[in-house]
Amino acid sequence: MAGLYVLHLHLHGLLRGHDLELGRDADTGGQTTYVLELARSLALRPEVERLEVVTRLIQDRRVSADYAKAWESLGPHAAIRRLSFGPRRYLRKELLWPHLDELADALAESLRTQDQLPDWIHAHYADAGYVGAL
Repeated sequence: MAGLYVLHLHLHGLLRGHDLELGRDADTGGQTTYVLELARSLALRPEVERLEVVTRLIQDRRVSADYAKAWESLGPHAAIRRLSFGPRRYLRKELLWPHLDELADALAESLRTQDQLPDWIHAHYADAGYVGAL
């Protein structure tokens, strides 16, 4: 039996695998550390074969180009997958709600092209919960 494929939805904030920008704004608090530590810890479990954190792809000269990379490895079995939705610029989480249906469609289309679908979807905060439910 193949190991579990876990998809973790974390849609807001500036999330990357190194040099977290904690305290930059209200969306870059401890939740970014929590999500990163959770992803790396779960990926080390023997029953987990693959873990992806889905977050927002951001193309904004005011933030690091790291957030414009569609894929970032977090180590063995774990990665950040960034999908573009809404405006290209960085937005705080309250402004993302009108664009969540667009993300749900993009994520569903992306998953349809894969050989394996996630066994488990974990959603962090209400915005991700909405997308996960869709």
